[in-house]
This record gives sequence, structure tokens and C-alpha cells, in this order.
Amino acid sequence: MQYQDFIQRVQETGRLIQEAHFKEAVDALYQLYLSDISDVDKADICANLAFVYDRLGSTPEAMDWFEKGIVIEQNYCLYEVSEKKAQYLSQLGHSDQAATIYESLIQQPFVSEGEKDRMRKTIQTYLGKAVRGWQ
Repeated sequence: MQYQDFIQRVQETGRLIQEAHFKEAVDALYQLYLSDISDVDKADICANLAFVYDRLGSTPEAMDWFEKGIVIEQNYCLYEVSEKKAQYLSQLGHSDQAATIYESLIQQPFVSEGEKDRMRKTIQTYLGKAVRGWQ
């Protein structure tokens, strides 16, 4: 796919989401996912599909798409989709599960010390939310 075609399709999908045409956005994103775009872009598309499925009220499908994106990004030592999943879990009130994702990321050799420090602070925030939720 040519870069300009990719950009145009991503922008169109963004417009569909903005206008709350979520089913059409799912179709458009899925077509991008099936195309010949790079794996890194596919991982991002998976996160976008997760977001749209959440908007459609389908948490299980959202979680499935996060997982697909994580599997792809792990091959490239990336963790953006992993962090988006952690944020999503926290928003759902599962801060303890979100913290677990960050704890596993900290163990990865490709995460810099600066990122580890940021992640440790995020874990503390998530665990604080989890404790408040138990009270």
C-alpha cells in the first residue's frame, strides 16, 4: 500500500470514529489490518480496533484486539499496545491487572531504565487505585 493511501484510509477511519460510525470504522480498520501494511502499523490498528469495540460495548472483543496487537508488537520489542491495554484495564476498574502488565514490561531487556522508572511510578498509581477500590 502506498503511504498516501494509508494516510487517507487512517484519516477516513478517524472521521468515522469521530462521527460515531463505529461499525463502519471496524470494517475500515479490519481492511487495513488485512492489507500489506507494516506489522508495527498493524499493531496500532489492533489497538484502534480495541478502542472501537469498546465504544460498541464489547469489552471481550476489545481485549482480543489488544492481545493481537501485543503479539505483533512483541516481535519488534515494542510495548505501546501493552500500555494502552493497561490504561484500558485501569479505566475498567482493573488497576491490579494493569499493574501486572507494567510489572512484566519492566522485566523486558529492551525497556530503558528511564522507562522502567516511569513504569514503576505508574504501577504505584495503579496499585493505589486498586487498594482504594477494595475499601
